[in-house]
Amino acid sequence: MLAALADAVGIDVRRGVSFATPASEGDATGPLRLDLYRPGGDADSNASPQRAAVVLLAGDRWRAVERGELAPYALDLAERGYVCVVPEYRGSDAAAFPAQLQDVIAAIRWVQAASDAIDVDPDRIGAFGHDAGAHLAVLAALTTEADAAGGDQGRSRPAPATDALAAVVGVGGTYALEHEPERPDLNAFLGGDRESKPDVWNRASPSTYLDERGRGGALGDAPPILLLHGEDDDVAPAMASELFHDLLEERDLPAECVVASGAGHDVHETHREFTFGWAEGFFDRHLR
Repeated sequence: MLAALADAVGIDVRRGVSFATPASEGDATGPLRLDLYRPGGDADSNASPQRAAVVLLAGDRWRAVERGELAPYALDLAERGYVCVVPEYRGSDAAAFPAQLQDVIAAIRWVQAASDAIDVDPDRIGAFGHDAGAHLAVLAALTTEADAAGGDQGRSRPAPATDALAAVVGVGGTYALEHEPERPDLNAFLGGDRESKPDVWNRASPSTYLDERGRGGALGDAPPILLLHGEDDDVAPAMASELFHDLLEERDLPAECVVASGAGHDVHETHREFTFGWAEGFFDRHLR
């Protein structure tokens, strides 16, 4: 049905495009793949032949994800003029953090490197994620490749040559791991519990990097971040977004937080009009 819809609205869909091959010692993972959605017709700006892009990150508590989960969002955004990329990333059953962040950054860098071929403006790339995908999208917006590689967390860390993301939408995510109770999914993702892996828990938390980005921090401002959540989320409580929004505001970083009444963890499916409406408006303001 999705293929028929893509044809009907003139969306060019390329599935299974290889974008990276993890090279970690002992990692038997093959090439990572993404699905590319490109709108037909003219670009969205007369001043530039290039379009804005959105990287969409599915989530399942940091386990392996199906790229097709966010295909409806990719099609809807592509119909509205965005080039969309839906990458896979290694799940916690294959590798522990920071493998997932490295894969997400590799997908973003692929979009930048292929920008001419896919008609994308490399300065107008956004990210949209749900659940673990929301956590990884926000984390990618706040960190550098050095962080993803397990580099020094001190103030001497070099700033990235370019900030890859210009806007981020997180849906039903977790962003301040210092306030999260230990759970099997988090322990598997981080390779151990908080006592045995305190440095990894710290590195994997978006909240760790806020002082680097806020109020003249060493890495400059973070991109605008929109946090969406279901009020009745029983997987990642809405307070997770509200708390992180407060932390962003305290550091004068651009952020919005909207909670949907009567919605649960799968707010992006059960309240799609709410989720897509807010995400589209946010991307239109910051990426057009």
